[in-house]
Amino acid sequence: MKYIFILNSMAGRGKSIDIKENIEKECIIRKMEYEFRYITKEVSGADIAREYASEENVIYVVGGDGSITKTIQGIVGTKNRLGIIPAGSGNDTYKSVKKLPEGNTLIDIAKINSVYFINVACLGIDAEVGNNIDIFREKNIPTSQLYNASIFYTFRHFKFKKMNFKSKIKNISEEFSILSICNGAYYGGGFNVAPKSKLTDGLLDIYFGEKIPKIAMIPLLLKLKKGEHEGKRHMHKFRTDHVELELNEMVTFNVDGEKLTDKKFVIDVLPKAICVYNNADFVEKSIIKIK
Repeated sequence: MKYIFILNSMAGRGKSIDIKENIEKECIIRKMEYEFRYITKEVSGADIAREYASEENVIYVVGGDGSITKTIQGIVGTKNRLGIIPAGSGNDTYKSVKKLPEGNTLIDIAKINSVYFINVACLGIDAEVGNNIDIFREKNIPTSQLYNASIFYTFRHFKFKKMNFKSKIKNISEEFSILSICNGAYYGGGFNVAPKSKLTDGLLDIYFGEKIPKIAMIPLLLKLKKGEHEGKRHMHKFRTDHVELELNEMVTFNVDGEKLTDKKFVIDVLPKAICVYNNADFVEKSIIKIK
């Protein structure tokens, strides 16, 4: 078995390259057979993962949520396991994964249209906050403050949209402020959107926020940050394994740091569809330089 480390030099402003030396040192100490591969404009994480489709390795993504999402497209359906060394700006997927037992665990993933994801797909003001981060990546703003900068920008420009939402549990046809479809627990750089979600329960946690005045969204988002929004006025939660959405205009989902634009969406949970390899000690010693 080999450990393949896929590095994204663009994630977290180069964090993955900063910790490469640490990773290599830990591999040598543990006598691991390892290989470094690099995401480029021409070669995605999925492209690299597919090169090992006939093997049985641990494919570590050294990057952020977007790098993970792109890479698992090439892991799903193979015997390869996914490892994560968080080196992005948000690292929300890892916040859920690190709670798993040590070693190998089969987890659920979700699929929105043709895109697999582990953590959260969202639409509404929270999604636009995530999508608008790209506006600030090249500005002189600390990585830790990218989400906050995007929040202020998004509040000024956000416009409500109407959707038709269908599921086994609930149907909705109205304007909305937040729609989060959660397999994992966190998004937005640590917002605890689905505090009771589990990666192994075969269900998606759905959070629907009604249309409310923008000023009222601020306290709601503050509660959401702490995972205290469940049961609050204007916020609804239910659980299901299948969702269908239709809108009158093109909209953009934020899917674990990636963007997916369409008018129609079908979201399903795929139980135990990927194996995650969790080694907390290895990860901690690898990221020590970027804490």
